[in-house]
Amino acid sequence: MHARKIIVIIAPPILIAVMYPIFHAFTGIFHENWRAGWFFGLVVYWVLWGAAFPMWAIGKETLLEMVRPRRPDTKTILLVVFPLLMSTMYRFIPGMEYQKNSVLILLILLSTTIGNGFFEEMLWRGIYMKLFPDNIFLRIIWPSIWFALWHYVPGSVSPSGNVIGLMIGAGFLGFYSSFLARITDTIWWSIIVHTLGGIIMVI
Repeated sequence: MHARKIIVIIAPPILIAVMYPIFHAFTGIFHENWRAGWFFGLVVYWVLWGAAFPMWAIGKETLLEMVRPRRPDTKTILLVVFPLLMSTMYRFIPGMEYQKNSVLILLILLSTTIGNGFFEEMLWRGIYMKLFPDNIFLRIIWPSIWFALWHYVPGSVSPSGNVIGLMIGAGFLGFYSSFLARITDTIWWSIIVHTLGGIIMVI
């Protein structure tokens, strides 16, 4: 197996090991406002793992092609609407609501839905879709499991304490987004689902 593929396979636990202390360092700095530390942790995650790592793994041109807007057909519209309905129901689970104490917090939360929707889909769907197109385990199952486990890191700095619920929800989203990317042969629609689903969860 090519060395780049091996690195991509072993990257998820490394990502978690690297990002956990970074998130906790930022929330330690902003201990009066943990949400600011959480946000800066996400920015590091987006830059290093959501942008730089995918560009190294599959190249800028490939990424640009994968995120190119597509025109939907009826089947795609139905596939996109389903998880958005699930997001609407999921937000009513106790402990999963987002506390919005100010307009600034709401704007931070909304910006994270866009950042996560874009960069996480390139990282957790785009790379594996491109490098392992015919391997169901490495294209769908492996990144989806680690996508769920990764959510322990940002969840661990939240005082709400519902990390397990966050990881379970992320696991479902990960599997569905991987399935959607496989059916449509693009991550454009998984970006749309991830972003809009996040907005539904936040507002």
